[in-house]
Amino acid sequence: MTDSFFGHLVRVRDALADDAAAIAAVHVASWRAAYVGLLPDIVLDGLSVAQRARHWRHVLAPDSGDRVVVAESDGQLLGFAQVGPAADADTGLTTGQLATLYVWPEAWGTGVGTLVHDAGLDRLAGDGCDRAVLWMLSTNARAARFYEREGWLREEKIRVQQFAGAVVIDHRFTRALRPA
Repeated sequence: MTDSFFGHLVRVRDALADDAAAIAAVHVASWRAAYVGLLPDIVLDGLSVAQRARHWRHVLAPDSGDRVVVAESDGQLLGFAQVGPAADADTGLTTGQLATLYVWPEAWGTGVGTLVHDAGLDRLAGDGCDRAVLWMLSTNARAARFYEREGWLREEKIRVQQFAGAVVIDHRFTRALRPA
């Protein structure tokens, strides 16, 4: 899949093991921009690209069970989405999960997020999923607008997490997938 980003060709592809560091850099930059005021500063200041790269090398291993798609332009990774089987006990075998979706802050609003979103959901549909869920920080209004535009519906399900002593609430969203 290709599109354009400020006049440059954007290509969406499956992530490779060698993408771990670039994915980690996008992940950290996006968290630091998106979660200011939503998560404690100590959490954002403590983020490490090297630590996240170790995590992503594990996710990108052939036996991880998850799939990651990336968008790139001129050799720069602009965003990514991670999908896989839904982890919630109340979902069926044909429900997948959009586990993560992050884009360089400079690329927000350009369509890169939609490209990796759609490619990730296409992977789930190709794996036989007919529904998908995602968990999102309840105070992240920007992300909520994005997901609602993409057809996601907020459910009544919540989960509670702690970050550096701060309690945060996540809401679960769901949507149907179009057949592969």
